[in-house]
Amino acid sequence: MSNKQSQYNQAIDNLTYLVLNYPKPVQELLTKSNVFFQGKPSKQQLVNEVVDLLKDGDYAFAKALETLIARFSSQENDQFWGAVAKGAVGILGGLFKKKKRSSSTSNNGAAQAAAQAAAAKRDMEMRMQRMREEQERKRREAEERRRQEEARRREEEKKKAEAAKKKTNMMLMIGGGVVVLGIGAVVLMKSGRPPMPYGQPPIPMPR
Repeated sequence: MSNKQSQYNQAIDNLTYLVLNYPKPVQELLTKSNVFFQGKPSKQQLVNEVVDLLKDGDYAFAKALETLIARFSSQENDQFWGAVAKGAVGILGGLFKKKKRSSSTSNNGAAQAAAQAAAAKRDMEMRMQRMREEQERKRREAEERRRQEEARRREEEKKKAEAAKKKTNMMLMIGGGVVVLGIGAVVLMKSGRPPMPYGQPPIPMPR
């Protein structure tokens, strides 16, 4: 894979991740570039406007977009964030502009740029779907781990409760045994005593 293609793929991934997970900052950035929406825009609308501005060679927008990506990517550790190489976002606009300059006529150049922009939009749409699926998979896995952890915690609590109950029963049994032994000892002591002197026959007097 060429370095330019690698940069293109990286830029597409980073842009898609940004739009998918941080649409509000992207919309705010578009507003600064005089792109306005009626109501809340869809992710696809944001993608279309971002690519169109890059296609038009809006250098200030491309740099602001790179700064936005760098800011959010530094806060996360996700497989979809690539290292933001210098100019990685701008390569999209550069690619479109290069196609336009290399065309023999302005009409052909505009058509080439439009085709490249459409391809970038399709790439971002596919990557967005893949990212959604991956995020959903991670969510399900996290939910399953949470359920397993909860089941493990409940099982541990159940075992602790059973152990405590067994200990209590054993203590009661030991205590009951001590009481029984104590009663038995008292009975044995009573049964082993000499008879009381009451009711003895009188001692005969000497004659």
